[in-house]
Amino acid sequence: MKKGQITILIIISVIIVAAVLSTAFVITQNKKAELSKKFFSQLNIKPDLDSIKYEIIECSKETSLNAIDKIGIQGGYYKKHNKYLDFKSFFIPYYYYENNYYQTNQLTTERELSYYIDENLEKCLEKIDYSDYRISYKIPRTETRIENKQISFKINQEFKIERENNFITFKLSDYPQKIPSELKAIIILADYITESHKQDPAMYCVSCLSDIAEKDNLFVDILNFRENEMLVIISENHTSSEIYSFEFLNKYKGNERSPLTEFVETIPNSPDKE
Repeated sequence: MKKGQITILIIISVIIVAAVLSTAFVITQNKKAELSKKFFSQLNIKPDLDSIKYEIIECSKETSLNAIDKIGIQGGYYKKHNKYLDFKSFFIPYYYYENNYYQTNQLTTERELSYYIDENLEKCLEKIDYSDYRISYKIPRTETRIENKQISFKINQEFKIERENNFITFKLSDYPQKIPSELKAIIILADYITESHKQDPAMYCVSCLSDIAEKDNLFVDILNFRENEMLVIISENHTSSEIYSFEFLNKYKGNERSPLTEFVETIPNSPDKE
């Protein structure tokens, strides 16, 4: 009985000591955080802090825009996928390849956009240089949503900004990016073009394609690329100052009639690319 009572007393003592130490640690950390907050609110410090935060947010915007551009050139993909034509600095995927289908979808493209940001954001962050400050950060985890008329990016990444043994944390997720884009409509149109091959690889519903493109103010170019191959370019010029293009390839066996003559004269004219 005495040994059991001693054991219980030891356990209780350990719990009490741990609780006291934990409370003391929390109080100490809170005091440090309060002192750091006062330090970074000083008139000669706050402008630098605001500039650092601004540059981090601008990095997230720049990387998000680059992700959208890259995804467009590569037909909805960041990483190489199934069939594609490699050009070293980029690739163009095949959506239709001799009766096989490899087109992207919205969920896949959202994931690919997130991959791009997670792997490339640091390239921009490394350029932020303030000699009196140390900036550290965790690996980003991006959530992407392709919505009507825009793409939303929430980059889950925490930053620690330090100076003179003081630090403050900054969460990029508090500043999501919402970028105007017709990518959702483009993916729908690209899927329609590709799925049309299931009915007849040589024919399209010209009026259907034209109506879909016109509704969202999109433009379609279908170009002879290589033997039995067509390059499809869907573009728009109203969500930004520059033309946005989304590209993919179709590969035919050679015994189909070319679809080019079926609708090239009935789709909306392409925007001026010069």
